[in-house]
Amino acid sequence: MKNPFKFGTVVKGSDFCDRESEMEMILSDIRSGTHITLISPRRYGKTSLILNLFDRIDFADTFYIDVMGLTTVSDFLNAYTKTFIEKLGGKSKIDTIVKKFLPKVEGLQINIGSFGISLNISPTNSNIEEVISLPEKLNKRVVVAIDEFQEIANIKEFDLLAIFRKKAQFFQNTTFLFSGSKRHVMKDIFSNPERPFYRFSKIMNIDVLDKAETLTFIEYKFKSSTIDIGKDICEMIYDVSNGHPYYIQYISHTLWNIISLKRRSHCEIEDFNEALNQVLYSERPMFEMLWDSLTPNQKTVLRNIALDKSPYDLEMSAGSVKRVIDTLVKGDVIEKRNEKYYIIDPMLKLWLKKA
Repeated sequence: MKNPFKFGTVVKGSDFCDRESEMEMILSDIRSGTHITLISPRRYGKTSLILNLFDRIDFADTFYIDVMGLTTVSDFLNAYTKTFIEKLGGKSKIDTIVKKFLPKVEGLQINIGSFGISLNISPTNSNIEEVISLPEKLNKRVVVAIDEFQEIANIKEFDLLAIFRKKAQFFQNTTFLFSGSKRHVMKDIFSNPERPFYRFSKIMNIDVLDKAETLTFIEYKFKSSTIDIGKDICEMIYDVSNGHPYYIQYISHTLWNIISLKRRSHCEIEDFNEALNQVLYSERPMFEMLWDSLTPNQKTVLRNIALDKSPYDLEMSAGSVKRVIDTLVKGDVIEKRNEKYYIIDPMLKLWLKKA
């Protein structure tokens, strides 16, 4: 039987642990034409959330653009344009699409090969404005999701954010859904009064999964694959993962494999412990790489936070502690909630406590 838990990839339908309250709120806002910005740590399932959300949108055409790793204006223009061309008809209609929606784009080069369409658009101010305006030219309701939007801030050839805002603020039929995982950059883009996108959209911070929904999901997935699991072990999975979507799926996936290999139909606590150790062992190289990149002061502060102690209890000046904390926050290693600092990755915290 196939393992019912998926991680490290986009999950849809019954494989997606529903974020019902978030989905309903975002759908309501998008329906009313409100631009949305989703911010969360890495591996919180933003992409899965967006694509599952798109499956529920029947009042608009949807377009998903991933800008992770793009470093130039040309990269952005090519990725943005290619998404629309492929969704509107692809290779068979490319000439019609370009003539109808991109007649003013200068120096547009199109190559059609066995691996699909590749584009090259000259990075000029007028081309940027024309490409950004593409969804509005469709003359119907459109929702455009731009994933890992913070990458655009790294492009220095043009003030791409300023040009984007200049055009998009006048759109009547297009609603944007921005998402990003580098939270300090995303917050600076959308919350800094000196930045072009200040107050352009409604900001939603994606939090951990709801506990009740998640426990139901875990139990259902195990039992639907003929493996009995107690509510206590479901709670252990949730609690050790601290509601982190990636680790809930990862630990559950590993646990399911362990039980299946033992040819049993019931989950025991020792199976859970074995699964947890396997996950920690698998993540260890990444944690060691992070640890090796830290200064001695950063390591000391981070370990104190892992042990649920205040970093200011250390024999270190308050100024030094603050500098370390600022660096760790900027690197999305820790976050501040309710006047206390927490390690974002629950497995990193557990690894530090065991080390």
